[in-house]
Amino acid sequence: MKLCLRNVSNATKPFLFKEFRRYTSKFAVKVDETVQKQIEVEGGVSPRRHPGIINFNRESLPERIQKTLKRIVGDYPVKGLLNDCKKLNQFISSRHPPAEDFEINTKIKQISEEIDEMMPPEERANLDEEGLKRFQKRKEQLMKRRMKERTFAWKPIQYGSYESIVYALGRGPLEYAVLMRVLHEIRERDKDFKPQSFLDFGSGIGTGMWSVSSLWKDSIYEYYNVDSSRYMNDLSELILKEGNANQQMTLRNVFYRQFLPALETKYDLVLSSYSLFELSSAHNRHGAILNLWKKCDGYLIIVEEGSRRGSELVNEARDLILSQEDHCLVGHVFAPCPHDSICPRLSNTDDRTPCNFQITYTPTKLESSKHKDLTARFSYVVLKKGLPTDSTRLWPRLVRPTLVRSKHSICRMCTSEGTLTEIIFTQSKHGRSAYRCARSSRWGDRLPIIIEDKCNTNHK
Repeated sequence: MKLCLRNVSNATKPFLFKEFRRYTSKFAVKVDETVQKQIEVEGGVSPRRHPGIINFNRESLPERIQKTLKRIVGDYPVKGLLNDCKKLNQFISSRHPPAEDFEINTKIKQISEEIDEMMPPEERANLDEEGLKRFQKRKEQLMKRRMKERTFAWKPIQYGSYESIVYALGRGPLEYAVLMRVLHEIRERDKDFKPQSFLDFGSGIGTGMWSVSSLWKDSIYEYYNVDSSRYMNDLSELILKEGNANQQMTLRNVFYRQFLPALETKYDLVLSSYSLFELSSAHNRHGAILNLWKKCDGYLIIVEEGSRRGSELVNEARDLILSQEDHCLVGHVFAPCPHDSICPRLSNTDDRTPCNFQITYTPTKLESSKHKDLTARFSYVVLKKGLPTDSTRLWPRLVRPTLVRSKHSICRMCTSEGTLTEIIFTQSKHGRSAYRCARSSRWGDRLPIIIEDKCNTNHK
């Protein structure tokens, strides 16, 4: 079998050559037995609509929320608001968590050694007292400059009344689309899950509440929102009142707090979305995550930016929860990982590629603004209390777009073995069902296959 590169871009070819030489499609796979029977039965499941596909259409903000946001904007200049929305998105997407003390000390030591190499000890020995003072002063100046260049100047974002409106316009549509995508998978795979209570840590303008109520409004009787900014809480409440402070909220039993409650209350669905970057240290992050996990009685969802740093924070929380040995805190990864092992993407320090996924969303419709759809990348993990019971959990997850080519398709997947694997699917080698399933799957979907040992066949 020859790899057809006629339709492959020049930027992609080096990667494909490298991966093709390494893997060369030498994996035998078979379609999950249950799915295979569904495909074979007359009028059954089509491989193009196999159960590993997340049937998620592009989501826009509900029309009533769009109208409410327009009403709240009022006389604010739209052009200025949109510019500030763009700046906020750029800032959040490039953000780093605060540096830990050991990281700062390591950088100080490294920079000090670099500067000392500029003037070795034997040369400094020849300097008089005045010369040593000048060298030390110059060293301190260089230390400060290089530390500033190499250390992210973290500080928490302060959201006032205006900043909260900017966040609602700039981040609301994006976060709503991401959360709907994540929640949709839970509903598809766990049809018996009907949450009755919801806790949102870092609730902001209430995006989590909007998305959860879109799917389970009939079953949820309590929405508990926690955000340190009272302006965010006030705006979230005003949106639920459709911009009229004297009107009744459109959802029942909605509560707002600025701190996590100390009570041992359990919630069926717990969410932390785009909030971990706001915590001042790893110690605070760990405390918050463990607190949320203790309050969780079903699913805990953690979502962050799809950057390397965001992916690392999600993985940090994932590893922390999976390390818990108390029987009351035992859980497993529901999505996206098909395993509970170390993340193969982030365990490779030489590869800076984050574990992320992509979503398309429609920005807020304001007068004089363009409605062109945008894309964003996000990292997430869904953790579930208890031991795994879903037999489809072991299906590999596509971690990059499927490359559909003439008579073959290339899929890059995270497998149940905790490894990143690339398979070149062909109908002749892997069978019609597996080939068509692979060809119709997209980034973020799961493939209903079992990867077996490598084939003995040699490919030229």
